Amino acid sequence: MRHDCPGWIDLRDDIAPVASPLEVSPPVTSRPPALHASLALTSLALLKMSRPAQLGLIVLVYASGVLLGYVRGGDAPPAAIAVGGLLLLLAAVSVHLTNEYVDIRTDTLTVRTRFSGGSGVLPAGITDSSVARGAAVIATVATSVAALAFHLGGALPDAGFLLLMTGLVGGLAYSLPPVAASRRGLGELTNALLGGFLLPLYGVAIARGSVTALDMLAFVPFALVVFASVMATAWPDRTADAATGKRTLQTRLSARSLRSIHAITIVLFIVAEGAAAVLGASPAAPLSLVVLPLLLLAHRRYTVVAAPTLSVAAMVFAALVPTVVFAAVLLAAHPP
Repeated sequence: MRHDCPGWIDLRDDIAPVASPLEVSPPVTSRPPALHASLALTSLALLKMSRPAQLGLIVLVYASGVLLGYVRGGDAPPAAIAVGGLLLLLAAVSVHLTNEYVDIRTDTLTVRTRFSGGSGVLPAGITDSSVARGAAVIATVATSVAALAFHLGGALPDAGFLLLMTGLVGGLAYSLPPVAASRRGLGELTNALLGGFLLPLYGVAIARGSVTALDMLAFVPFALVVFASVMATAWPDRTADAATGKRTLQTRLSARSLRSIHAITIVLFIVAEGAAAVLGASPAAPLSLVVLPLLLLAHRRYTVVAAPTLSVAAMVFAALVPTVVFAAVLLAAHPP
């Protein structure tokens, strides 16, 4: 009787002669090529699921906040800025991996664009979803432990620690139950608040140790641009979202209503940028209005063209312009 379990021995099989100890091959200490290939493939999959392009934008927005913090009198050493940035990236990786794991059904059904539909790694079967889940848990725990350790050690200020942990919890709540904001019509707003508002304020907090009302006002225009961009990137996924019960704004509202919200957001951006200029909240105001033509072109394409390229471009420029202005102001005040 033959058993499939390798722990069983079939005594009816022919028994091969036992080799002498001198004939036994030495143990193989190196990993087989197949294992190396598997590790390399998994590593590449994790890298893609961490969304490097978005991580780059996160660094840019963080730098914008840090520079404004320095403009406003911050004196944090470069090491503190580096620690804050690394913790931020670790938190972002945790949130991205979580989103990849939770959204696998939607991402499988949707037609991906360059800026929507996730990384495409899990739907393609490049690696198992448990890999994303496990890596997300590790990144979340590592972020929390490291942030607490640096905070207790004095390397992470109170405001920075609070904003980082708020961003981490909010980012996870975007995808995970019981909140699952992205499935309740709150995903776009949550994304804008976390990535367009709290993120640059975190940079200010790291550089200066505190955040003021003027700092908050300085980044309201950018948060509005992020909201308009997220609306556009969510539009191509609306059919797949609806099929999987993901109740985003795009699945709840008509195209006409969505375009009205998008237009109102652009108007609010202009108003907020004007207010920031009048109140002296940002040295970049009203220069950030240079992105307005891109926003208007993006509005014409919203709900008409699937690819949200112009909306994403507007968001990137809205992050880049103040960063350059803040750096110029800082250099002018403290020439090398």
